[in-house]
Amino acid sequence: MGLFSRRDRPGLAVTYAPHGKDGALDQTVTLRNATEAGLRPVLQFSAVDFYGRPLPHVEIGTVLGMDRGAVVVPPGCEGVDVLHFHGMGARNVRGVNVSAVDVQELDLSDATAPIEALMVDMTEHATLDPTEFWGVGVVNRNEAPVSLKVTLVELEPVGTGGKDAPRQAVDAMTLTEPVELASQSHDVVWLPEEVRGRFHAVLAHLDVPWAGPSDAPGLPGPEAV
Repeated sequence: MGLFSRRDRPGLAVTYAPHGKDGALDQTVTLRNATEAGLRPVLQFSAVDFYGRPLPHVEIGTVLGMDRGAVVVPPGCEGVDVLHFHGMGARNVRGVNVSAVDVQELDLSDATAPIEALMVDMTEHATLDPTEFWGVGVVNRNEAPVSLKVTLVELEPVGTGGKDAPRQAVDAMTLTEPVELASQSHDVVWLPEEVRGRFHAVLAHLDVPWAGPSDAPGLPGPEAV
């Protein structure tokens, strides 16, 4: 996988993982921010196969929008997004080359602890079973209040692309209203009854408004609620 130059952006690294571990999402891109500033990256991706050969006909989209400045990564933290691939050769993708179109610095000195979000059942216990996914547990360990965007991710059926193929995101829904969390607090956001059982994972990141480009391709499939 290609990285943009660390000499240009010391303390900044990007990795791509086609397969998640221990129930984590596949096809994730992780930006590690070891700088002292919050960062809003605009990244560009190109696909390669198992041997590192380019796949020029593959289109790449993101669930959260790391390709259009929609994800903010606090200092000392990691930002995670999920890629989805379409077009001829999409099932052959095993890596991505990454370049930075832009990286905006932000003052996020009050939000240096990672934000936690997990699927919970009706008794507020963690679960990985979509049929028991009734709510999202969110945790803010910072000394300041934060505003979060919470996104639910739907995945294709297991084995759709082959036995060892990564499991791809096919739809996503971002909750209409940001979740407001006081300092050193936690809460549960209950899902509407009509979407329970439909989604397989949850992602959350800081909601820091920015008027930037938003014309990157979205996920195919049913219209988001």
